[in-house]
Amino acid sequence: MAESATESRVGRAVRRLWAVPGAAWGVLVLACLGSRLATPVPYIEDPDSLRFALSVADEYDVAALQPHFPGYPVFWAASELFYLPTGSFSTSFSIVGGLATAGLVWALLRLWGRPLRSVEGAVLTGVVVFNPLLWLMGNRYMPDLLGTAWAVATLAVLLRSLPTKGTFNERTAVVGVVLAGLSAGLRLSYLPLLLVPTLLVLWRSSKRGRLLLAGTAAVAVWLVPMVLDTGFWTLLDVGWGQATGHFTDFGGTVQTESDLGRRLIGTAQGLWADGLGGWWPGRHWSTAVVGVGVLGTAVAGTRRMRRTGALHSRRVGLVVACALAYGAWMFFFQNVIHKSRHVLPLLALILPLLAAGASTLWRTPSWLARGGLLGSAVAYVAVALVLVDQHRDPSAIAQAKRFVEAKASQPGPTRVASVPLVNTYLRTQQVDAQFLSVEDSTDVRRLRTAGSGRTLVVGTYASLLPAPPTHTRTFYHNPHVNRMWPEVTVYVYEH
Repeated sequence: MAESATESRVGRAVRRLWAVPGAAWGVLVLACLGSRLATPVPYIEDPDSLRFALSVADEYDVAALQPHFPGYPVFWAASELFYLPTGSFSTSFSIVGGLATAGLVWALLRLWGRPLRSVEGAVLTGVVVFNPLLWLMGNRYMPDLLGTAWAVATLAVLLRSLPTKGTFNERTAVVGVVLAGLSAGLRLSYLPLLLVPTLLVLWRSSKRGRLLLAGTAAVAVWLVPMVLDTGFWTLLDVGWGQATGHFTDFGGTVQTESDLGRRLIGTAQGLWADGLGGWWPGRHWSTAVVGVGVLGTAVAGTRRMRRTGALHSRRVGLVVACALAYGAWMFFFQNVIHKSRHVLPLLALILPLLAAGASTLWRTPSWLARGGLLGSAVAYVAVALVLVDQHRDPSAIAQAKRFVEAKASQPGPTRVASVPLVNTYLRTQQVDAQFLSVEDSTDVRRLRTAGSGRTLVVGTYASLLPAPPTHTRTFYHNPHVNRMWPEVTVYVYEH
């Protein structure tokens, strides 16, 4: 009896706590922070991450590509804020990722007008918090997750100023435009997602001048300090070089990667396999369970929206238009083949549909539907946890860096030959060697006429040297953790 009374008192205490306004959000924020802080990435996994880590731990310098243009000053400021007291950039980025995850839940609930303390709100929270790609990005040294949360929140505010009935909300419109201006300093490439509602707001407003002034002021908040720090002409030069390089050289756009079939497959893989955890050739069978669950909940969610009339509502139409605008930009002008993180805004807009379907299936009296839903949910969480655990192990290029570093510490001169991006990745992390570019004919001649010592060729460029390598080492990581360089080979030549 005493034990039962104790359990009853505990239950009443939990219910009272849950009834306190904001308690649910407090629990959510703590869960997001705790989970991301428990899974930090203690190494530099790729060159993009290196640039952001250096900007926080070393010096913010857009001219030195720390980080690269457009500088992401809003994200840098948030990361630096937590780096100063912790002294750890991996911890800092995980804190920002945890807050961004909670922020994305808030933004999606606001976008669709759902309370957190509801079946659908709780399901959407679980779908977001345990989403594999969102969790991975919550620990990466990248602005994409925070940019996604901010963009979705901005979208929710802009749409709220465009009611289907009633008057146009000028005050909300100002807030939305300000958020859009700040979003440009957080993740510039996400602005196409906000293009349609921003234009509608400007068209509907009777005070366009005030809106344009508010947006300009929001951009000035981050742009003016960046200009003062970098210098106007230096920033202009760096910006022009990075912008033209993105579209014509290293950005993975349709101009440099023109195979539309590969781009379509990359987009599908990014959304289905990396984003939702679905099955892809070579993946574990549990991802097939996740895939079935995703399809089932998507169908149930679509049927529910059709039944309630929401499928043909103005809000859904605007969200679809925003997704199409961003999707077109992403498909043609982002590196969808090698970097699945570009699908994050589209992924975020898909998750509420799955949550609506899952909550509908849970309310059905069918034990078969509930059992299948629970099985899919367990598999979904398991896939996320496995990927997050694998994320803590060094990526292929990070493993190669350790190998090259160990070789370079041995007696005798060491030469490293690779593409400039790899050379920069190794050199910036204090690998003591002479670096030669395989894309530079002068460096290739030096490589072939090198004297005593050892030569390490990183990447599939062994044919540059006439003699066979002394030995080779190949390093791997799961491409569904990070699709950039999942396999890296180092060829060793001892002279």
